[in-house]
Amino acid sequence: MRKWIIVLTVVCAVITTAGCSKAPKQTSLSKEQDQIQNDRTDEVFTLRVSYWAEDKNGYFDEVEKKFKAKYPNATIKWDRLDPKTFAEVTDNELKTDQAADILFNQKIKDYAKAGYLLDLSDQPWVQRMIDSAKQTVAYKGKTYGAALDVSTFGVYYNKTIFERLQLEPPKTWDQFMALNGKIKQAGLSPIIGGFKDVWTIQGVYLPIAATSEFLQNPNFELDLYAGKVKIDGPEVNNAMQKFSDLAHKGFFNPDALHIGYEESTQQFIDGKGAMQLMGSWTPGVVDSKTTDFKMGFFALPDQNGKTVMPAAPDKQVSINAKTVYPVKAKYLLSLLLDKDMLAIYSKNVALSAFKDVIADYSNPAMKDVQKALQLYPTSINPGHLFTDSANNAINAALTHILSGKELQNELKEADVNYIKDKATLILD
Repeated sequence: MRKWIIVLTVVCAVITTAGCSKAPKQTSLSKEQDQIQNDRTDEVFTLRVSYWAEDKNGYFDEVEKKFKAKYPNATIKWDRLDPKTFAEVTDNELKTDQAADILFNQKIKDYAKAGYLLDLSDQPWVQRMIDSAKQTVAYKGKTYGAALDVSTFGVYYNKTIFERLQLEPPKTWDQFMALNGKIKQAGLSPIIGGFKDVWTIQGVYLPIAATSEFLQNPNFELDLYAGKVKIDGPEVNNAMQKFSDLAHKGFFNPDALHIGYEESTQQFIDGKGAMQLMGSWTPGVVDSKTTDFKMGFFALPDQNGKTVMPAAPDKQVSINAKTVYPVKAKYLLSLLLDKDMLAIYSKNVALSAFKDVIADYSNPAMKDVQKALQLYPTSINPGHLFTDSANNAINAALTHILSGKELQNELKEADVNYIKDKATLILD
């Protein structure tokens, strides 16, 4: 087939380039038009949708009602997979041509690279996604699905303490540092940490690093891969300096290195500190422990009042390239991604990856997070495209800072490790 196309191209160039170059485009348009024109709304058919997360808000029921308003004789088979094995099951079903028409998954790039997914670049909903979601569902410049929700990081604060001390969310990094100073002077820990659980250090570092890395250069980590920048450069060093300023000025609780996540969250609830820099699951965790806590949220600004929010997509959805009903599957997907349907999906459960979705949340802090995601640019989590060995060196640097030490050669070590293990990375 490929040889035939090459021969045809040569013949076209010799005989009449203009006329022949138009022929494939006409054929392609004709096929697409045929699919749409032959789309019978009275047809009896079944679409299968595989997913794993619990539908707590009746999202699928509402989508199905809308779908059947157009296709009354359709059947949608909602196939819920085991959350523990859904990835393995989906892999196997794709390899054996038994996969659902629409797939909820977390591996769009891998599946697109393998040729399993339909190209959806022309769909209207693509431009509604936040930046980090677009990056996650793209492969080789094309879009192969959508991200439904994201997790993000920022500053959760005790509104009661802020009101008592007459504090307002800061608009710049300098204001944030001054705010920490005022809280410390009042005899409270400005920021509560539980760094005995080492992963919680990222709750503080990621919202700092996202702006430091990606504000001036959204392609920082891709440029690192291309050899244009270094980890031991101004971007990461800027993030490290800010982290160091927080630690060395005593803005964390005195026992931050000796308690874990659960204890630190309880200290935050008990009012021993004013803020917790953590992920977007925080309101749900606090709500599960108390109903009396007044919480707010703000994104962490830089010295110029600019912010990039780290926002990692979670659940993703795509269309099987081998679906028998591509037009109908695209319509069903468009309903799954309709802003009103996604508002149902997200209610009290998730933060939408779409800029136009306004969901209801019982915790006001979640509304603050939602507004911030719609207001500020977003990025992948810093370090997402680093090697594990480079991230380990960065984590070691953060731990040294927390223990009162100055940076030595940790970032240089991160660069060495990155180059050594670069071949382990899979990029577009």
